[in-house]
Formats: sequence, C-alpha cells, structure tokens
Amino acid sequence: MGSSNGSFKLRIFSALLLAANCVTGVAAAPPQHGTHDYSQKFSSVAITGGGYITGIVAHPTEKHLMYTRTDIGSTYRWSEPKQQWLPLTDFIAAENVNWMGTESIALDPHHPNRLYLAQGRYVTDTDPAAFFVSDDQGASFDIYKAPFPMGANGLGRNNGERLAVNPFNSDELWFGTRTEGLWKSTDRAKTWKNVTNYPDAAGDGIGILFVVFDPKNSGTIYVGANVPNGLYYTKDNGATWHSIPGQPSAWDPALLHAGHEPASTAPLPMRAVLAPNGILYVSFADFPGPYAINYGIFMKYNTKTQVWTDITPGASNTYPAPFKPQSWPPGGFCGISVDSKDPDTFVVISLDRDPGPALDSMYYSHDGGKTYKDVSQLSTPEGSGGYWGHPISQAKLKDSTPVPWLSFNWNSQWGGYGAPSPVVGLAKFGWWMSSVLIYPWDSNHVMYGTGATIWATDELNKVDKNKAPEWYIQAQGIEETAVLSLMSPTKGAHLFSGVGDIMGMRHVDLTVPQPMYEKPVFSNCDNLDYAGQNPDVVVRVGSSGISYPDGCGSGLYSKDNGIKWSMFGSCPPGVGNQTHLAGTIALDASGKSFVWGTLPTEAPYNETGPPSTQDFGKTWVVPKGLTVSTMNVAADNVQAKTFYAVHGGVFYISRDGGVSYKSSPASKTGLPADAAAVPVTSFDKAGELWLPLGKSGLWHSTNFGTKWTRIGPKGLVAIYFTLGKSAPGRSNPALFLWGKVSPSGSEALYRSDDAGATWVRVNDDTHQYGGASIIQGDPRIYGRVYIGMFGRGIVYTDIAGNSGKNVPGTFGI
Repeated sequence: MGSSNGSFKLRIFSALLLAANCVTGVAAAPPQHGTHDYSQKFSSVAITGGGYITGIVAHPTEKHLMYTRTDIGSTYRWSEPKQQWLPLTDFIAAENVNWMGTESIALDPHHPNRLYLAQGRYVTDTDPAAFFVSDDQGASFDIYKAPFPMGANGLGRNNGERLAVNPFNSDELWFGTRTEGLWKSTDRAKTWKNVTNYPDAAGDGIGILFVVFDPKNSGTIYVGANVPNGLYYTKDNGATWHSIPGQPSAWDPALLHAGHEPASTAPLPMRAVLAPNGILYVSFADFPGPYAINYGIFMKYNTKTQVWTDITPGASNTYPAPFKPQSWPPGGFCGISVDSKDPDTFVVISLDRDPGPALDSMYYSHDGGKTYKDVSQLSTPEGSGGYWGHPISQAKLKDSTPVPWLSFNWNSQWGGYGAPSPVVGLAKFGWWMSSVLIYPWDSNHVMYGTGATIWATDELNKVDKNKAPEWYIQAQGIEETAVLSLMSPTKGAHLFSGVGDIMGMRHVDLTVPQPMYEKPVFSNCDNLDYAGQNPDVVVRVGSSGISYPDGCGSGLYSKDNGIKWSMFGSCPPGVGNQTHLAGTIALDASGKSFVWGTLPTEAPYNETGPPSTQDFGKTWVVPKGLTVSTMNVAADNVQAKTFYAVHGGVFYISRDGGVSYKSSPASKTGLPADAAAVPVTSFDKAGELWLPLGKSGLWHSTNFGTKWTRIGPKGLVAIYFTLGKSAPGRSNPALFLWGKVSPSGSEALYRSDDAGATWVRVNDDTHQYGGASIIQGDPRIYGRVYIGMFGRGIVYTDIAGNSGKNVPGTFGI
C-alpha cells in the first residue's frame, strides 16, 4: 500500500489542561455598552466515569506513570499528587471530533516522557484518524494524520494494544490497523509504510488487535489478528513471518452448549502479554467483543519451547468453584495483567458472562495458571446467587467520596448493555471488564475498567487467604458520558442532565458525583423541561426498554424538583414504553400542560402533531392546526398553556395547552422558508423567543412569534443556543452561542450581553472538547454556561473570580 507522508503537523500546547482549574483571558472593568471579555474558569461536572474504559497502560519503569484510554472520550494520565486522572486532549476542535476516541496507546520503555496515541473514533468517518505524539507525557502533542482509518468506538475496542514502540529502536513504531493490515513507522509516527508481506491483513473492520515486542530479543514481534489461527511472529523485524505453531485451530466440542453455535470456527485472539520469562499469555473468544461473546479460552505459549498450555479457569482449577447452575454459554476471556515482580502471577478476566448469574470474574493465579482464585466471587457478599458485586458502601473514592449513581444496578433490566444486577445492595462487579492492571509498583493494587468506571483495591493479597478485599472507585477525573439533554431551572437544583446509558442526574453539587434519577429508569434520557412559573414541576422523557402495565415508562414527571418521579398515566399515541428516541417534552409555565414532540414512524401517528395532556398522561389529545410530526416544540416560561412549534418555515402557537394551534407561514413572520428548530423561550418575559438556525443565523421575536428578526453579525452560525442570567445592570438575558460569529471565525462558545449586537468568545483553543452536543445557560448565575459533549461529559465555565472581585454585581445563587 506504499507510504504516506504526514504533512499536516500541528504543535498543540495544552499544559493548562493539566491544571485542575484553567483560566483564560484578561479581566478588566466592564464597558458601559457591548460585551466584556472576562477571564473564564472551566470545571467538570463530577459524574466520575460514565463510559467504557477500554485500556489501562502503565510505564514499565517510571513510577506512578499510567494512562487510560476510552472509546469516545480520548485519553487521561494519572496524577499521583492530585490523585486523579487528567484529560490530555481537550484542545481537539469540533472539526476534528473523530479524534476524540483513542484506538491505542503506546509508551517508549526507554523514554518515559514519550507518549503515542492512535486517535480515531470510527472507521467510516470521513475525517482522517491521527497519531498524537508527545515528548512531555501529554502536556503537548505533535499531530500527524494517519493514512488509514481507526475505530476506537467499534467492535474489538476492548482488545489491543494495536500500537507499539520497538524497544530496540525508539524511532520505530508498529500499528495493527482495522482494514489495511500491518504498518510501520521509522520516524516516530510522522510517516507510515504498509508491511505488505504480513500474512493476513484481516481486513474485516476489526483487523489486527495487538502488536507485542519481545524486549529481550531484537527483531522478535508477536502479532494477533481477528481471524482463526490469527497469531503470527517474526524474528527478523518483519522480513519474514510465521504462524505460531500449535495455536488453537478449533473449538473443543465439550465447551459448547446446544443451541449456541460459536461465532467463529476457531478461537480468535483478544489480548496478549509477554512475561519476562518468555511466556506469552493469550486470551481468546469467538467474537471480537465487547459484546455478543459466547465462548472463550485462555492459554499460554512458551516462546522458547513452542509449547502451548491450556490454562482456562474452570471447575478443576478455580476456587471457589464456578457458580452452578450455568445453562448458558460461559463467555470469553480478554483482559490480562502480569505482575511486574513475578511472571507466574497474573490476573485474567472473563468477558460477556452476562446477564448472569455467574457474572464475569477476575481470576488470580500465582503459578502460571495451574490454579486460580476467583476474585469476583470472593469479593461478593454471601447470598448473591452468582451475581457478583461490590457492596454499595464500596462505591466511593479512596477519600470516601460516594459515587452513588452506581446503585443503578438495582434497577430492572433496561436497554443499556451490561446492566443491571437484580441484587439490591450490590453494585455490579462489572461488565465489559476488558482493561485490567496490576500496579507495577504495588502488586496488591489492581485496577480494572468496566463499561462505567474503574474499580481498584489495595488488598489483592487478601484473596490468597480466601478473604474479600476492600474495593473503591479510581476513576476520579474521568468524565466520559454522552450528553443528550441539559436543564437549569430558575429554582432548586442548578443542573439536570440527560445522558446515554446511565440516564442522568439531578446535580445539587457539581463537584461530587450524584445519584441517578430514581425509578422508573431509562437507559438514555433524551429530554428535560421544567415549569417556568412552578419550577418544582419537572419532566423527563427517554428510552426505558421496559413495559409497564400501569403507566408510560418513557415519560416521567416530578412535583418536587426532580427528587421523586411518577410515570405518565399512559404513553401518547405512537409512543411505547420501549421507544428508542423519546423526542422532546415541553411543560407549560403552570406545570399542568404537557406537549410531547415525537417522531413516530408508523401511520397514522407520523402524520399528526405533537400530542398534549392536561391530566398527567391519563389522556392525550392529538392537536388541531398542527398536523406534522415534529420534535421542534417548546413552552412559554411565563404565560400558561402557551406552546410554540416551528417546522418547514411555518410558525405555530397554541394558547390552550397544545390542544390546537394557529399557524403563520414564513412569508408573514419573516423566518426563512425552511426554518426548523426547537424555539428557545425567555425565562422571564412572555412571548420572547429565539430560534437558532445554523448557517441561516439566529432569529429573535418579542411578540409571540408574530414577527422575527435576524440578530447578530453577518455570517453568524447558530449551531446551539441558550440563555443565561443577565449581566449586571442589564435587563436582557445573556445569550450563549455555540457556532461562529463571523465567516472566518472559529467554531466555539460565544456570549453576548447586549441582545446579540456584540459577542466575545468564552472558551479558547485549549477548551474545545471536540465540540459541544448541547449548551445550557444558568438563569441564576451570570456568565455560567454548561457544555455537554458526546464522550467528554459535562463542563461548566464561570467568569473567574465571580465573587464580585472582577465583575460588579451579584453572581450568587
């Protein structure tokens, strides 16, 4: 496939990202007019994890130096002094959002400051993947576009590492691609050349899963591909390749369960670790994972004698014995970590032994796999019935800060994969447990990543005495949720979130993790709203995956500011309990009228307007005057029973709680003919609306949508828009925009204090997060805006020194 020149080279200085609080800009006295450019302080809303931890990598010689990769939230470095993970790539701009997934991490054993990241979320993304190269542990990077795609959020992301540094030549790196075989760089990832003589490119979208160098024998490399008999080696640095002899070439019929055929004809390699004594430990499964695995084995290969030994944990070599009965396939194996002080001591983790009982286990051996202790089973209190889990009291950081949302394991099964355990009082031991690390500097400290967080213990040695170690959460600093909706009411909790997979939270304290919303539960919370004049009434809609006989599991309301929740009496027409995209919910100012903007796909509901209810869902009415199915609905926050919708350039208003609408075409209102967006309504003035229309700009109405005016400078692009508390001395709300305010400007976060006449950029190039997925202003704190991302959680920014030192006026709650 030839070579590729990484001609695009960009030096990113991101040292500010390694500080807990980052400040930009220069504060000065505000002008009488216009919008002032204050200093900003950026902070993360603490959820602590919330997504899939795909790899944990430690440097072999530099104490405490380790990194963790995620599938959609990039890479973090551990700070021992701060006792938290630090994000390394928040500088990624919106146009490079594909770089927000880390396919693989590589460290140079001889140069601890060197870090290599393979960045690319999706093989199908039109934006190229890239290699991030650092000489200062991720404080800054050189970036080189890759000549092949990557897929950090694709199948097989649980495996690896695909990227490796030659320990005998620090300038040389090898990378196993998903679609184009094996590649090699001799200039530290600047340029790459395809290793065309590699025997099996495995171009199936999964490709080559790991590259392992032998640090004692120059030129020896082991490579594993996602195919049967996919293990190869070279002893001459790739001049010639050979299949590893004796590797498993068929499934043992005794392992298989009737009615459950394996997904592959032979075991597929997953991960491999070469121990200092020349033993290559390899985990296998019948599918690349992280889901849909039915079978697996675990083996070791003596690279000196070329002898394989099956060391799969099972009934004959594991204590406690495997839980019975087990009438389903046993899952595969994936994560491996060898003790740096003893090559015969390691842990290996099963994968996809779910939904249980007998969930995934971490197995611990001191004798090279002859015998094991089942760490998961020993860590679980008696009476769990095989559903391995940590007592909920252990779901906390080492400093005892609780991570209470992990209690979601107690809820009924929903659509989110890997959840939950039915045992009340236990936080599930994990799912998608593919990353694991025995701390190289303390053999009793082990960490493992899951689909939600990182668990750790300092007491692995207790397992040797058949005792349960104490566990805690070690994911502080990692914020990996995909944010779907945000809400900041005028009273009560300052922030409500809707996120993917773990539903969302009521954030009464932004600095510590919060509980998830109480039952009923969603996997995804798609939308939120509150009653403008009665903020104790809030509503949320989402995908539950559960059918309820006594209500609508996809829509819930609360009358106490989101503490307790009740289901709507029924779902609206065209919406079921298991709707995957719940749509938009709008709640009128009084808290008594609801309009649910949905996108049902089945006739006749795909040809009717958003249904409404005046009795909390006991009955729903399909409206008159609005006959198109649309999610572009919003409520007036001041005037009761008033709702708005915009679709195809037509503006709709209802004054009877969404029962009927009057429409006005674009020719009368002044809107563009194709206008379609969710209106943003003032939180203190009836009839004042804004409409963000992307490249068509930002539009404003002060008379209930009768007339609209385009506001802001020419070339303004309004991707996301929200309102915040007005600046001191002003009556109009602060306007926040994610987009552009000039044709040549950067896509970024902007604020206007003077109704859109002038704008200042709020974020800078070190705080871009791959772009926003939503923004939400705070109506009670001037200058505060919440930024939701797809994979980087929620960040909020305040004007620095907002106690009043830099800015006159009151900023408080």
